[in-house]
Amino acid sequence: MGIRQSTLWGLPQTYLLLGGTALGYALLIFLAGPRLIAGVAGAGVAAAMVGSWAVGFRQQDVEQFSGSDLLNAQVFGSQLGALGQRVPKQSQKTWAQVQTWASESQRFAAQIFERDSLLQLELLEAMHTVLDLSGQVADALAVIDQIETPAYKQMAQQRLASSCDRIQATHAQLQQLQDQTALSTLDSPSDDTLPQRLQTLIDANKTILQDPSDSP
Repeated sequence: MGIRQSTLWGLPQTYLLLGGTALGYALLIFLAGPRLIAGVAGAGVAAAMVGSWAVGFRQQDVEQFSGSDLLNAQVFGSQLGALGQRVPKQSQKTWAQVQTWASESQRFAAQIFERDSLLQLELLEAMHTVLDLSGQVADALAVIDQIETPAYKQMAQQRLASSCDRIQATHAQLQQLQDQTALSTLDSPSDDTLPQRLQTLIDANKTILQDPSDSP
C-alpha cells in the first residue's frame, strides 16, 4: 500500500514556488510603481499560482489512492473477498465478523464522501488501511492453527486480536463520523475537525499495521 509520505508544506518545490512568486510580485511592483491596480492584479496572479499548485498536489494524492476506488462497494468487496480466500474453513466465523466490520466501514466512508467530497483523500486512505488490517487478520487466521509452540501461538493470537480490535474501532469511529455528517445537513454548522479526526483514525490503523503488538 502506498501511503503518502509528504505533505504540501513538506515539499521544497512549495517553498521555491512561494519564493519565486514573491520575487515576481516584488518585481512587478518595482516596475509598475505603487499603483493599486498593479498590486491587486499581481496579488491575484500570485494567489492563482499558489492555489493551482495546492490543487494539483492534492489531486496527485487522490490519484495515488484511487487506482482502485475503494469508495466503490463492488471494488472494495472484490478485494475483501480475495483476502477471505486465505482463511481456512475452521476460522470462517471470525472472518465473517471482520468482513462485516470492514464492509460496513466502507459503506460509512462512501456515505461520508457523498456528503463531503473534499474528504475523498482521507477516506480512500482509511479504506486502504482497513483492507490491510483485514489482510493481517486473514494471514493470522491462515497460520494460527499451524503454530504448535505455545509462545509463538500466543504471539499470533495477540496480533490477530490487535488487528480485529482496530477494525472494530475503525467501524465504530466511521459510523460516528457518518452520523455526524448526516446531522450536519439539518441546518447544523459544519464540523471542520472531520479531516483531522479521519487522519487520527488513519494514523492509529497504520500504527497497528507497522507494529501489531501495539495497543489500538
